[in-house]
Amino acid sequence: MRRITPFVSVAGAPGDGEKALSASLVKRLAAAGIKASTEFAQGAYSIEGIVKVGDAARGRHSVRIDWTVFSPEGTTLGGVVQTRSVRKGSLDKRWGPAADAAARAAANEIIPLLRP
Repeated sequence: MRRITPFVSVAGAPGDGEKALSASLVKRLAAAGIKASTEFAQGAYSIEGIVKVGDAARGRHSVRIDWTVFSPEGTTLGGVVQTRSVRKGSLDKRWGPAADAAARAAANEIIPLLRP
């Protein structure tokens, strides 16, 4: 069986979201026996997360995270879309448990895409 070593990157998140989401997903992948790489390498799988925070309405923001999994050849293997409404400003600094919850839910759908 081919060893899978994905690279995880996240863009667009406010506060520490990019680092927190990446670290949380790497932790979830490791728990499933998939060790992620700390830097992108030729021939590696990649998992890209794009975060979009909508304008506040009634004291809440809409947050959307689009995760896309790419094969080493660059082919899209699939994706996961997450949406949530959060209290305005709650993700401006630290994501904390929100990052872990998002990564846990995403990992459940990402891991099968990484298994040949």
